Amino acid sequence: MVRLLFIITVLFTSFLFEGCFILPEKQSVFSEEEALFYKGKRHSLSSLNFDLDQTKTDIAINNLNQFIEKYPDSSKIKEAYRLLNNLLEKIEKKNYYIANSYFLMRRFQASLIYFQDLITDFPESRFKEKIMYKICVSQYQLSRKKDFVKSYNEYMKNFSYSSNAKKLKVLYKKL
Repeated sequence: MVRLLFIITVLFTSFLFEGCFILPEKQSVFSEEEALFYKGKRHSLSSLNFDLDQTKTDIAINNLNQFIEKYPDSSKIKEAYRLLNNLLEKIEKKNYYIANSYFLMRRFQASLIYFQDLITDFPESRFKEKIMYKICVSQYQLSRKKDFVKSYNEYMKNFSYSSNAKKLKVLYKKL
């Protein structure tokens, strides 16, 4: 029963977002604006979990960015931004988990590169405190004293109240 419901849902979704696939000769009932939006939305809905292949996510992001750029006054613009934000959060989470995996394996050079790229790509990341902390630890482990001090000062400026601040103070005193 669940399988049948899934198949019906897939067929309905395909029909809804791509028009009637049984009659390919007919023109789409959607305008160019709607077609671009629904194409982004369709890829967004078919986007996989953050820990799996993100090809559909990347396609959806590109489609939604095109839609936003081409139709900034559209009635669907708020939904497009919401979908785009959800997709970007998925990419952010995937990149954080990759960086954190390197960190946990004590491959500090690789984790440092990933964490720095993550801060560059997502400056307002929900993981920002953890990222900055792990950047400091990675720099400390790699004996990059100047970089550590700079990152440490930046961390303390923003997150001096955090429990990780105490851990970094210990490392700072060891320098």
